[in-house]
Amino acid sequence: MNKKDKNIVVREKLMTQKDVVFTCGIKDVLGRIQEYRVHGHEVTDEMSYCIVENNNMFGKSMNVQKFGPTCATLYTFDMLGNKTTGKIKYEDIEFVEPKVEESNSLKKLPGFLGTEKG
Repeated sequence: MNKKDKNIVVREKLMTQKDVVFTCGIKDVLGRIQEYRVHGHEVTDEMSYCIVENNNMFGKSMNVQKFGPTCATLYTFDMLGNKTTGKIKYEDIEFVEPKVEESNSLKKLPGFLGTEKG
């Protein structure tokens, strides 16, 4: 898959999949890779998107101005009304697979006998 095709796939996944989690190589002060997710909501018959920190409900967030051909353009306003913009290149994005924990249904049933390993 060439670079252009990869950008198209990443762009479509960000715009269409609900609450997709990704990283883009940004580290926090402790050196941990930050995880982000895209949240989309409909405003007056038009989709509006924002990118928020994955681990914190009230964490940092930025609105998506547009999903361009090579990058997503973001913006936010500070307390004084100053606009800050940024870009995330699609080539820097790596999707994080959801963590699925296997559960043993027998552990949830106290006193269930007959299937223990001997």
